Amino acid sequence: MNIITKIAFVIALATPLPAFSAMSGDDLLARCSASEKSMNGEKLNAEEMLDSMWCVGYLSGLLDGFGVADFKVDNEKMVCPKDGGLTRSEALTTITHFLRDHPEERAKSGRRNALVALSRAFPCK
Repeated sequence: MNIITKIAFVIALATPLPAFSAMSGDDLLARCSASEKSMNGEKLNAEEMLDSMWCVGYLSGLLDGFGVADFKVDNEKMVCPKDGGLTRSEALTTITHFLRDHPEERAKSGRRNALVALSRAFPCK
């Protein structure tokens, strides 16, 4: 690798992604639909397998992140799952159903849609 290639690589890694690159609800639904198919025992093609793996990773990170923050927004607890916690499959089903039922919300960020879906399904009393 020559010096110019190395410099370009470092610059690319250091450059933040623009805000509009956030995952939308449409993107999240499209990718996580493959995970639903897999959970239902349907065969996936290569692209769907990648989408399914991406979705599982995204949900894992999302749940871990919300777990650290205790599902709080502005210091208010938003999601109160049952005592055993929230599984990825429960989160997947909850979020994809919400996105299908609320197409008007899908242009908003996937992260926002996930929190809204989970807070409605597992409200704090």
